[in-house]
Amino acid sequence: MRNFIYLLLPLLLLTVSCEDDDDTIGAEAELTVAFRGSFGEEDLAIQSATYDYPTGEQLKVLLFQYYVSDLELLPFDGGDPVRLSDIELIRWMSATEAPSSSKTFTVPTGNYRGIRFGLGVKPELNAQDPSNFPANGVLNENEFWNANARYVFAKIEANADLEGDGTFDTPLTYHMGSDGLFTTITFEQDFTLDNNEDPQLTIVADVLAALSDGTNTFNISNPDQQRVHGGNQAVATGIWNRLADQFKLEVR
Repeated sequence: MRNFIYLLLPLLLLTVSCEDDDDTIGAEAELTVAFRGSFGEEDLAIQSATYDYPTGEQLKVLLFQYYVSDLELLPFDGGDPVRLSDIELIRWMSATEAPSSSKTFTVPTGNYRGIRFGLGVKPELNAQDPSNFPANGVLNENEFWNANARYVFAKIEANADLEGDGTFDTPLTYHMGSDGLFTTITFEQDFTLDNNEDPQLTIVADVLAALSDGTNTFNISNPDQQRVHGGNQAVATGIWNRLADQFKLEVR
């Protein structure tokens, strides 16, 4: 009998070990990624808040949006990125919208070293016609210029009070997009997902920083710098570069 128990014990240990392995393989966690809009140190309030501009004018933001391509987590061990989404349209367009919106993804547990995404519509999607996508999808004809310019990657629209009379009667319209503007943004920030107080990632975009980075301030009083819509690419590139540089990641 004793010999039988000795023979049986290794089999029991092997069974328990296999069961433990099964419990850990494929473990998943719910990750929340929030996108927050701001204007300097203030939350972004569409159509309602009045913001001071560095050159003395005031403005109200009417619309702020941008595309995010290939949103991915970067594993700490250097393995293959974990794809969260192929394409997202992040948008603030209504006075009823909160400054932050969140998306939840199911991802493998483990240690990560950061997150990255492409600002704009990646070239292989930008080459597509909107008829190839659902009418209610993010790549719809409302964001499509034409067969040459393709999709609008980002929009900033506002009304400015240039005379200081309380009348916001000068429209500012900046629509940007082309394959040459597509920019990959990477945040190096360690975090762990283990279903135990998992962090929330917040990607912050600052409209003011896209127009004024502290060194170069966009002259919204200049009529030549009040509108970008396909043309005026020198102005578009300046805004785009500041937009791409100003993103921040908060991990809480």
